[in-house]
Amino acid sequence: MAKLRAERIPDDQKPFRHHSMRLERIGEALFGEKYYKAIDRSDMQFWHELYVEAFEVLRASALRSMGSVDPDHRKNIKEEIEFALEKLGATKAKDETNAAVIAALFDLVFLLLGRAPYRARGKVRDWATFRTLTYSQTEEQLSYLLQSYMHRRPREHGFSDSFDADYAYLVWTRDRKKSQKDRSAYCEWMHERFPKTYALFR
Repeated sequence: MAKLRAERIPDDQKPFRHHSMRLERIGEALFGEKYYKAIDRSDMQFWHELYVEAFEVLRASALRSMGSVDPDHRKNIKEEIEFALEKLGATKAKDETNAAVIAALFDLVFLLLGRAPYRARGKVRDWATFRTLTYSQTEEQLSYLLQSYMHRRPREHGFSDSFDADYAYLVWTRDRKKSQKDRSAYCEWMHERFPKTYALFR
């Protein structure tokens, strides 16, 4: 039997002229240099790879990043991510690919708010009918958040770079005989030295 030919992708479904810095920034934030200055890339295959890689990151990381949630909800979120990857594996054309991504992300947004999309009068919905979305933060998590902020804006805090900021913290811990690895000490340092920055997160 003759092999079935793969359906040819129409020429108008190959380029994706988006001119969006947002896609470039997401790609660069997740995967680095590959997506640096990629705003002018219009070949759909390039962005198709970003979509697949981003959903693979979600598959590997989403559930481990969530706290307490009922098994049914975890299952629904996992299945939506798997379904998105399955659909992306079957599409190459621009419109089909973007439609698959848009639909999957809409479903994920609503699921992560607490439940799947449902019909009701008007535009107001109660996504907390089954479960409530909450964020909690330990002192250790706060310390990493503060350090991340410091590393992105060292000059605003009087440092030449992030290494300079970390060294100032090291000196501070030595002067106070504290362990540099004590994450609560980092919070204390920020609170003492940069109260305005600390107040942004507390």
